[in-house]
Amino acid sequence: MSNDSLFVKARTLDTKQFISFVIDNHYKIYSLSFDSAIAMTAEAKQLALTNGWTSQAAYASLYHGVATYLRGDYKQALPSYLYALHVFDSLENHRGIARTCNEMAVFYHKQKQLDDAYNALDKAETAAKLAHDEEALGTTYSHHMSFLVRREKHKEAYPYMMKVFEIRKRTQDSVGLGYIYLDIANYKLINDQLDESLELVNKSTEIRKRIGDNQGVAVNTVIKGEFYFQTGNFKKAIPFFEKAIALATPIGYTDLIRFGYDMLQQSYVKLGDYKNAYENLQKNQIFNDSIYNVEKSKALLSLQTQYETEKKEKEIELLSIENQLKVIEVKNADNRFYASLGGATILLLIGVLAFNRYKQKQQILLTEEKAINQRLGFKSLIEGEEKERKRIAQELHDGLGQLLSTARLNVSAMEDRVEQIVTKQWENSIKLIDEAVTEVRHISHNMMPNALISIGFEAAVREQAHIINDAGQVKIHTQLPEQKIDLPESEAIALYRVIQEVLNNAIKYAKAKNIWLTITNDRDLKVVIKDDGIGFDTSMIASSTGIGWRNIQSRIEILNGELQIHSEIGKGAEVNLKIAI
Repeated sequence: MSNDSLFVKARTLDTKQFISFVIDNHYKIYSLSFDSAIAMTAEAKQLALTNGWTSQAAYASLYHGVATYLRGDYKQALPSYLYALHVFDSLENHRGIARTCNEMAVFYHKQKQLDDAYNALDKAETAAKLAHDEEALGTTYSHHMSFLVRREKHKEAYPYMMKVFEIRKRTQDSVGLGYIYLDIANYKLINDQLDESLELVNKSTEIRKRIGDNQGVAVNTVIKGEFYFQTGNFKKAIPFFEKAIALATPIGYTDLIRFGYDMLQQSYVKLGDYKNAYENLQKNQIFNDSIYNVEKSKALLSLQTQYETEKKEKEIELLSIENQLKVIEVKNADNRFYASLGGATILLLIGVLAFNRYKQKQQILLTEEKAINQRLGFKSLIEGEEKERKRIAQELHDGLGQLLSTARLNVSAMEDRVEQIVTKQWENSIKLIDEAVTEVRHISHNMMPNALISIGFEAAVREQAHIINDAGQVKIHTQLPEQKIDLPESEAIALYRVIQEVLNNAIKYAKAKNIWLTITNDRDLKVVIKDDGIGFDTSMIASSTGIGWRNIQSRIEILNGELQIHSEIGKGAEVNLKIAI
């Protein structure tokens, strides 16, 4: 069905039929045109709200979010998902919850909010099973598999792959089969079975052509190019990237167009054709800027934290109101006490004793409430600081890093035209740019290690130890558990900062030659950091004017953990951390 005929058919329907048509055919609509899908889902949602059809409004909002996400407008996608989820939760619509959480998991994973992504998948799986919705359950397993593959955990991903394949065959889901064939193709490619892999991609493409999935055909085309690229056949990859861009342009698939130009640029660099590489890099930057400009990045990061921040502010406000009520209660007790002065002496004495006891109790409660307020405030401050570190690190990497890479490509492109007289200056320019790129990466890593966000806590710890060992001043011996340490992102960052601070203290002040870092993950998570340095008097920690130990203790309090420090002059130091998980 063409875009025009689809609109013609839609306009022949009455309001209720139009809304149902858009919801039932959302995939077909955005396969033809993302702009059409965005307009029609927005109209369907508004009409459903006007008529009080809450469930239909939620489904229209969900598919509006899908269309805006695929169009590259991430700022509009999340509010659409959140509205749909809120409505489905209130209606206890498990089918709607499962489908919305599946889409939100992809969104969060794209933003590298891994904890949120996996939480969404868990909620989707539970809801899909309650709704007996095999199609949504297959999608959940598919996302689990995809996330594992991106972390190169292919053996763990394979069982999910087979579950999805069986579900798609059993439900005769053409769209789902088109996707799962691609996933199995990728698995075959990883195991060096290129011919089998390409055959599966072709099967997926045949299905997508048969159902008129223009978007899917464009995706499959760029995937074939990627397969040839990964096997080193760059010349054969280039026509597929060019064809994918041509297919994606009429339907407005901005993200795929950007990716296609990026892969063309990389292919030409591999072939040593810097002229074509530079031209495609410029085209990539045009689309990259349209999706990932700084203002959108800031808005996107703040949008996700807005709901959490409002919740924390309300909790703190509630605690403040409770404190004020307790103060008023104490004052009222004062008034009642003074009113009783006209009573007998014995009653006065009893009243004084009772009042003092009551006042002390209220004072203790007030102190406890203030302590809770302080902890909440400090926790919010720490979380805000980490989010700002993450934002700045991302901007350094995506902004300044991209500019430096472009500058280097520009300079490299002039290599053949450099005269002998300026060869030294040209070489110095290349060297300075490379040093600047390295320094940006170093600063970005210190602010927010990529490993901590992308592949987990253990990888970030190993990377930190590797960086210190490379410096050559001290040797770090690490012993980490075999099983994955599964911590929420905020807790993983807090614990990583504690370990980082302790290691920095040992390097700067202990004059140690060796540091032993041991992490065990049994019923509790335990971290032991020992060094063979000069040691110190632990009684001096309490009177220390530095913020290092205070930051460590504050973060451990946020984690509800325990901190023990053992050291003697001349006998090194040992720091023990224990956190309940």
